[in-house]
Amino acid sequence: MPDTPPVKRKRTADSSPADPDTTPVRSKIWMPYGDIILQAESTQFRINRDVLARHSSVFADMFLIPLPSDEPTVEGCLIVRVSDTAKDWELLLDVLYDPFQESVSRPFAVVAAMLRLGKKYDIPQARDDALSRLHFEYPADLEAWDALPDHLTKIEDERGIHPDLLNLVYECGVYSCIPTIGLSCLHLYSLEALFEGVEHPEGSCVTLSSDTKLTLAIALERLLFFQRSALGWLENNAVIPHKSCQTRNACIRSKKDINHTVTWWEKETHDVTYATGEWPDSWSGKLCEACETAAREYTDTSRQKGWELLPTFFGLPKWKDLKDLE
Repeated sequence: MPDTPPVKRKRTADSSPADPDTTPVRSKIWMPYGDIILQAESTQFRINRDVLARHSSVFADMFLIPLPSDEPTVEGCLIVRVSDTAKDWELLLDVLYDPFQESVSRPFAVVAAMLRLGKKYDIPQARDDALSRLHFEYPADLEAWDALPDHLTKIEDERGIHPDLLNLVYECGVYSCIPTIGLSCLHLYSLEALFEGVEHPEGSCVTLSSDTKLTLAIALERLLFFQRSALGWLENNAVIPHKSCQTRNACIRSKKDINHTVTWWEKETHDVTYATGEWPDSWSGKLCEACETAAREYTDTSRQKGWELLPTFFGLPKWKDLKDLE
């Protein structure tokens, strides 16, 4: 794993502490038998060092060193300062003091806190729980992707969550989830909306970095280019009419109708679902059996290819070479 940033006991230049004149605030996590005060920003948490040491090798190693007795204390407990946000620590401590429940859906903010702090302080239970949820919702396997429902189940679904998720996986190096989260962003939002910022239900706005915006713009262009090639059978006779077709004129007309709908919809919305999506239900029954079978086989081959290339559309290696940052 990468070098782990040290836990701060004293304020240092890189710890970004609260303003020295800011009065520390007691958090709701204040254990009566806690033996240390963890301070993030201006918020203090009274907790048990053995709980941190049990879950985090970083804290376990730190607590092997005797804490200085001349440091300031709160209710007789020495203060350990960390450089993370108070919100992340509040969310993580809530989880650490309650049993993990893998079947329960967690809010995005909790998953993000578990992943950030779990990686930074080597808390495997938190890190792995968060990663398992991300990998479940955004798998690297097409069959697993097809089996998912239309909404998130391991992470609480809400408006604006996909740009948040994209920011998180870039930040924490969960590269194997970038292609499918990026695809979801381009499916759910226009490029203009992604560039300007997507609004959360409570009114705040999630913004993407300039590099991420550029990656999405390039990915959209690549997806649309591939998609036009994959849908080429709608504009020529290579697949339809099939040699066994008994209703050639009717199937050619139906093919043109499908093509008109796809072309209009793609132009209006930049819909990229045809690149890796399954055969649309709305196309079923519009062609004769021989033509539909041939078209379905062609579509399936194309989507397999689209899935194989999906990471490369986002500037990443193909699936077999795409690894998360340890």
